[in-house]
Formats: sequence, structure tokens, C-alpha cells
Amino acid sequence: MSEVVAEVLRGGQVESVHHGVVVAVDVAGSVVAAAGDPERFAYFRSSAKPFQAVPLVESGAADRFGFTPAELALCCASHRGEPHHQAQVAAMLAKLGLDAGALRCGAPLPADPEEAARVRTHAAARTPLQCDCSGKHAGVLATCLHHGEPVEGYLDPEHPAQRRILAAVAAGLRLPPETITIAVDGCGLPTYGAPTRAFAAAFATLAAPDRAPAGQGREHAAALHRLRAAMIAHPENVSGAGNLVTNLMAIGGDAVVAKSGAEGLLCLGFPARGIGLAIRTLDGSFRSHAVIAAAAIRQLDLLPGETVDAVLDRHPATLRNHVGRAVGELRAAFDLTAA
Repeated sequence: MSEVVAEVLRGGQVESVHHGVVVAVDVAGSVVAAAGDPERFAYFRSSAKPFQAVPLVESGAADRFGFTPAELALCCASHRGEPHHQAQVAAMLAKLGLDAGALRCGAPLPADPEEAARVRTHAAARTPLQCDCSGKHAGVLATCLHHGEPVEGYLDPEHPAQRRILAAVAAGLRLPPETITIAVDGCGLPTYGAPTRAFAAAFATLAAPDRAPAGQGREHAAALHRLRAAMIAHPENVSGAGNLVTNLMAIGGDAVVAKSGAEGLLCLGFPARGIGLAIRTLDGSFRSHAVIAAAAIRQLDLLPGETVDAVLDRHPATLRNHVGRAVGELRAAFDLTAA
């Protein structure tokens, strides 16, 4: 039976609930605590992006093409398609001698409301640069060019670039590559299916790769340190203004690295403790993530209380109606059980 991890209250009564999984894993790969089933299958989706960027750094492509830390953060990003995001991805492509036409991520409506309104009113053209995954795709293209490989077909799981990415993802997940389910993500690149606990293990690896076991992520330590530092230094590029991922890193600083993934996934890493935390709401929604993350962080004492309070100030649990009246609240509804 699924675990209720959050409740929605109205008039003091529970109106609806979110089922899910919350699991913490240490850098050695052991489950520390959990609510719900840590073996529950899910896809890594966009939470995989820091690992998908590992070959970009390790190959030397990032240095060859002069990618800045802000641009490396975009390679790990699900950005909102804000104008500054688009301009930076365009600059990355220019360093490769390419333009937006090389991207095969599609051109969905940007997540940034203002930019989306500009597209809807034809004040701005729709472009792949607005796709939340355009930075990741630019990074893959850079790696292809660096290795002298064709950029055509770079989405194919059998392309050499994707085989390298799978190896890096598998090391982070602590799983043999052949046990990972491969599917197609929203942007066309492969995504990786595994038990939810594996995503927490991956973010423990991202948080403290030097302490990961040999052959299970430690070999990628230099790249992961560099990518984590870029994400934390440029959280507005990893997500966008006002998003939970952005605010966690902007407020938490070096103490936390964060990345969300589609269908209700949020992954966090805590360098000082060498702990990874994966949160998955089974209905695929994100509205309860702030209260769930805050509760898990408090229960495991992963961040100072004032840091958690500051994040919640930007993501209040209070529900308001159309005229701004407080009518309910979101609250966490789980206790982590030690493994």
C-alpha cells in the first residue's frame, strides 16, 4: 500500500492526500531512512541532468569550448526559458559553431509566464532555446563535436554520446547499466528507470563523490564536484526565479544541491553529511514538495532550522482562494523510519 506523504486541509479537514516515497541514502549506498517503498520504480527524468553532463566535463569538451560555470549549470538545468536562459544557451551554441536549429529538444511553450505570454501574442517567436532542456542538449552536442562524432542522431540511445552518459548515470545510481530501464524523456533524450532509492544514492554521490565507493561514482568525482559547484553558484540557471530548486540552493548555499524531475521527483544532496534524498509524489505533482522536503530535512537534521524556515517563507504551506483569503494548508504526513 502506498504511503501518504502529504495532506491538503480545508476547514480543518483533510480534503485530499498525496501518496509517495521519501528515501534518504548515504554515500556508501545504504538506505538511512524512508517513508513509503524505497524500491518503488520511477524514472530519473531531469534529476539525471548533472550525471548526463559528466562526459561533457570529463572529455575536455567543456574546457575546449570555454563553457563558463553559469553555462555548466544550464547543462544540468530544467530552466524556465527566461530571456537570459535563452541568450546563454545561444551563446553556448555559438561557441560550437551551431545555432538553435541544431537542437532536437523541441520547442514547448516556455515555463516562464512572461515569456510564454510573449510567444502567445507573437511578440516572440517559438524556439528550441526556450525548451527547459536546451542547455542539456547543447552540452551533448559539445561532447559529440569534441569527439568528432556526428551530431545527427545524438538522441539515439546507441549513439556513442549516449553510451557514455549511460555509464555515468549508472555509476551514480550504483546499478549495472543493463538493469536500468531506458525510455524516452520529454525532450527526446533517453531517461533512466530505477528504484527510487537509487536516485537518492545518486545525489549522495553528487554531494560527496570523493566518499563514494570505488567504481560507484568516485571515478567521476572531479566532474561531479565541478558540476555541483556550478549548480550551487548559479541556481537561477538550474531552474528559474521563484522555483523551489532555485531557492533551496540560493538559501542553503554549499550545504545543499537540488534538482527536480518530471512526474513529481525532487532529489537533494547534502555534502557535509554525504546524504542523498529522493522525494517522489506518485500523482506526479509538485505542490507538496516544499513541505515534504522541509519535514524530511528537519527529521534528519540535514540543514539548520533557520535555513528551512527561510525556504518555507518563499513556499508557504497556506492555501489561499481567489481573493487571497487563507482557506487551507498543505502539511507533511509522514515519519521517516530508520533503516
